Amino acid sequence: MTRSRYFFNSSVIRQSLRQHGWIGIIYTLGLLFSLPLQLFMSSYPGADPQKIDTLFRVGGNIQMLFIISLPAAAGLFLFRYLQSRRASDLWHSLPLRREHLLTAHLAGGLGLLLLPVWLTAAVTAMVTPMNGNMYIYQGTDIWSWCLTVSILTLFLFVFSIFVGICTGQTVLQGIIIYILLLLPAVLMELVNLHLNRYLYGYPEWFGLSNDRLVWSPLLHLIVLAEEPYSTGELWAYSGLSLVFIVFSYILYRKRSAEKSGQAIAFTYFNPLFKAGVMLCAMLLAGTYFAAVKPHQAGWVLCSHFAGALLGYIAAEMIIRKTWHILSRRVPLEFAVYGVLLGLLIYIPVSGLTGYEDRVPAAEHIKGVYAGSNYRMYSDDSYNRYASGEIAKVSSGSRVPFSGGQQYIEAVRNLHQTLVTMRPDKNAFPLEGYTRGSRMFTLAYQLDNGRTVVREYLIPAQGFEPEMKAVMGNEDFKRAEYDIQALNTEIESFRLSNRNRVVRITEPEDVQEFKDILIREKLNMSYEDQNEGQLPIAYIQPINKPAEEEGSGRATVTVTRNYEWLPSYKELGNWMEQKGFADKIRTTAQDVKSAEIIKDDYKGKLSPEKIYNLELHMSLARQQKLSVVTRDKKLIAGILENQREYSGKNGMYAAKLEYTDGDTQYVSLGGEGLEPALKQLLP
Repeated sequence: MTRSRYFFNSSVIRQSLRQHGWIGIIYTLGLLFSLPLQLFMSSYPGADPQKIDTLFRVGGNIQMLFIISLPAAAGLFLFRYLQSRRASDLWHSLPLRREHLLTAHLAGGLGLLLLPVWLTAAVTAMVTPMNGNMYIYQGTDIWSWCLTVSILTLFLFVFSIFVGICTGQTVLQGIIIYILLLLPAVLMELVNLHLNRYLYGYPEWFGLSNDRLVWSPLLHLIVLAEEPYSTGELWAYSGLSLVFIVFSYILYRKRSAEKSGQAIAFTYFNPLFKAGVMLCAMLLAGTYFAAVKPHQAGWVLCSHFAGALLGYIAAEMIIRKTWHILSRRVPLEFAVYGVLLGLLIYIPVSGLTGYEDRVPAAEHIKGVYAGSNYRMYSDDSYNRYASGEIAKVSSGSRVPFSGGQQYIEAVRNLHQTLVTMRPDKNAFPLEGYTRGSRMFTLAYQLDNGRTVVREYLIPAQGFEPEMKAVMGNEDFKRAEYDIQALNTEIESFRLSNRNRVVRITEPEDVQEFKDILIREKLNMSYEDQNEGQLPIAYIQPINKPAEEEGSGRATVTVTRNYEWLPSYKELGNWMEQKGFADKIRTTAQDVKSAEIIKDDYKGKLSPEKIYNLELHMSLARQQKLSVVTRDKKLIAGILENQREYSGKNGMYAAKLEYTDGDTQYVSLGGEGLEPALKQLLP
């Protein structure tokens, strides 16, 4: 057997290296520039070296630019001969089998791409101990970087080859490569938006999680420093690379040389291509017009039909390479595709699935969560240690499910009422969605290990009994106000209000303040949580400094902010006794003047202007129905009774002008307003 018959034909490999060696040179220079060179470049000369947990943090996204582009470009150029009739005839006239050609080009391409990765890793290892290196990293970090980039380079290269074998045009090959690399994440996002628009209770944020990015190699590379590849993902990409290599060999043997220049090289891929383009176009058009013209059936149907029609026309023109696509079979084929795809996107949001009415049975529920912070708890990036009360529902997630039977029944009762009443923005009067309305997530941990999650916008009016039973429960308040964060080792509290700051640092005071704050949070009534209290000050717990491993430096951890509300009587008395209250409170002396009106303008203004309080004030001035006072006693009464603007008729509204130039708009309840102030109003 002559050497020309070998799978690794040296002549073909040398030709590939001679003709396309520039790809390897650019890849080498790009990686050397984006990693080893960047180790010695810093915006702050003389700064201490920075410890990093991954080399993908070096150089920003410069590395990603080369990793994303060069392997795909190598697949485009090395197999360019497949897309040109003359070049294809020339190469296939050689006394070599197609699998020999593919193997030789594959070996040449991998040599051009993997050697730069390994060379860059070696250079990075050699410069590690050099002076001027602005980063501290370990040998395992270099190995991890080299392994990850090698696998990604291999995957992108063989995927580019696979797409090139299935297509007949180089430009279309490049476009399809990146479309398919983005398609899983984009399609999942479109599906989630579609389900959220038409499926009552489907959480809107399901498609916004970073977990969606891992389905797209391109999008995942953008956030690789924060979301590194797991061992399972690297094995998955390695397995997919092997699958694409096997299918490339199979399809290359079956590919006809006459398909050069055609859009799709295999006709049995045409239906899949048409259906995919139509589906994406239908979801995109339907989601867009559903947002612009919500709850209008005519717009919904027409938008999906228009999306399907445009998608079909685009797919046909690409396949035929002409805009002359009309024929007798086109209307029938479009109708078949349209009906099948219409059923595909309709059935999941129809009542056939029972999704909207499904409430888990009490005997199958191990724990429940209700509140507005589910994403904070369920996000893997939420870095918090769980206590015995917090259950793991997935790797890294810490959702505070409660197993109390009374609380489970209260949440189920609320859920059952919601799916029965189906409160809708368009079905309820606007005042039902003013202050007090809440976006609630209801989550159930079932005994079979599954988690059922729903999200609802609950209006302020009409659900008071059910909401009181849930929001008055201690389990709700522990999760909603993140009481767990106050059970850590807190070194101090920082209280801020406008331009005032107070720090509580004495250990005894810190402990007393923490205990009182926890009691106040747990003792809040339903009314306290919904009457729109404006905080006296914001509270920021500061944990004890933790030393970074191996750095000798301590970092301070700051948890979430809390509020000191007027209803916290015990906390207010303690602040008075300790002398902190006068240092942080806003007093009448801080307010230069207050303008008061009786707000009866709701219903007289368009919905988008209801919350424009300056417009309300302007109308009241024109009608001479406003009054301005500088009386400090009256201003003190306003500060004591101020609330968030509620947007309700019959309430009083005030515009406070502070001595530092700031302006604030607040609401005032008629029952809490000073009689002397009421007498000033016309």
